[in-house]
Amino acid sequence: MNKKSFFYVIIFCISIWGCHKENKIQKIYIEVHKEISNKKLDFTSHKKYLSGSIKTRGGSSISFPKKSYEINLKNETKLLGLPSDDDWILNANFIDKTFLRHVISYELFQDMSEENIAPQTKYIELFINNSYQGLYVLMEKLDKSTLRIQTKDSLSFIFKEPHIFRENYANIIPQKTNNFHQQIFPKLSKSNKHKTLEKIRDFIVNSNDSVFEENIGNIFDLNNIIDWHLLLLITNNSDGILKNFFLYKVSQNEPIRIAPWDYDHSFGRDGDNELNLNTRKADLNRSALFKRLLQHDWYKSKLKKRWAHLNREEILSVLGLKNRILKKYNEIENAVMSNQKKWPINHPAYYDHNNAYDEIKIMCDFIEKKHFELNEYFEK
Repeated sequence: MNKKSFFYVIIFCISIWGCHKENKIQKIYIEVHKEISNKKLDFTSHKKYLSGSIKTRGGSSISFPKKSYEINLKNETKLLGLPSDDDWILNANFIDKTFLRHVISYELFQDMSEENIAPQTKYIELFINNSYQGLYVLMEKLDKSTLRIQTKDSLSFIFKEPHIFRENYANIIPQKTNNFHQQIFPKLSKSNKHKTLEKIRDFIVNSNDSVFEENIGNIFDLNNIIDWHLLLLITNNSDGILKNFFLYKVSQNEPIRIAPWDYDHSFGRDGDNELNLNTRKADLNRSALFKRLLQHDWYKSKLKKRWAHLNREEILSVLGLKNRILKKYNEIENAVMSNQKKWPINHPAYYDHNNAYDEIKIMCDFIEKKHFELNEYFEK
């Protein structure tokens, strides 16, 4: 049985209506023959319909009543103005009542630099067999196309959440024992890049200071790493330090870069949804890379200058962050209210019964606290 055997292959039609007068959120309609599962079902493409396959996706979130989905289209398609692709994610965003934490984090990283890649997104309302499923985030899937990988280059690669930045491997239970660092591209059967990562990890952990300083900028895109560093700090995403990222190399002549992934545990909430108004701070010294970099004054100077620049540009300033949040929420407010009617806010998965307005206040309060702390940190 081929790889699609774990997909629930369907006939689905995506019908994109014009902007809704109340909430300006466009709609996606999916038609399936039976309940979405892991079983395979052949389909026929129709003149006005897009054909493909769908499956549920997620780790711990798979237990939530509102499901996220991964969609594979038969042909590459440009959806809602996003770049043409055949792989898409419909993120249920169940645990984040604001629907902002993923989207805001990705947009921040992209706005920091044109070189930074993060999933591009659009808000949609999902209907399955004409039944309203709620507000969703249509997201690009990070893969060789979205990460702009030169696939014919023998030194290019993609890893999802590799363990390269861990100082030791104690207590790690690999998802796949034959793919410890979770190599996504190229296929392991064609080229195993694990030894390359192990050499880089050994360099990070064991090289002397002069060798480290001389060569680290040739291995990693330090501008990209600094932006990632600041994103982790301003969002307080502790989970994002050692996981929730893609590590990739576009080609032989390009350095290694990072693309963030999974940021609903941020801006005042921990990964399990527990309230965290900067009480438990993200410790970047957990990462062997950041720990090494922060031992060097030249890196701390670059980090400080970048923080000041991004504040002057109103990207990481308190005003800029709050305006971004309020503007984005204003665009989706009506859809969020409709979603709350479909998926009540008192589900046991939540620590409290806060509504979206309460969560917006939490985000803004967190930004004030975190920004004050970071200003003090960078003024030392």
